[in-house]
Amino acid sequence: MGHTLPSTTQLIFEQIAELKPLYTALRRADQLVLDNFFEDILQHRAAIGNAANLLPMEILPFVILLEERKRNNRIHNELFQLLEELEKKLLQLPSLEVSEDAEL
Repeated sequence: MGHTLPSTTQLIFEQIAELKPLYTALRRADQLVLDNFFEDILQHRAAIGNAANLLPMEILPFVILLEERKRNNRIHNELFQLLEELEKKLLQLPSLEVSEDAEL
């Protein structure tokens, strides 16, 4: 019989297992961040499998960066939208005249 290659999922789990000493040495808050990274990685199994010419540890940081960029873009867009809404509401407020003697 021929040599069976491990699946992408198996390779990912092996890489995650190799990080266990680091993981256990981290504070709980940092472990939770790594857990999110691991979930992100598993969402991209098919893409990782298609990049078979690269080692999993070469690809995993790129997948994490991709997901972090998507999160940052989403947050940026949400903040920009909230700022626009706030500006519209401020423009709708009646203008208040402030006396020069008034203390702030």
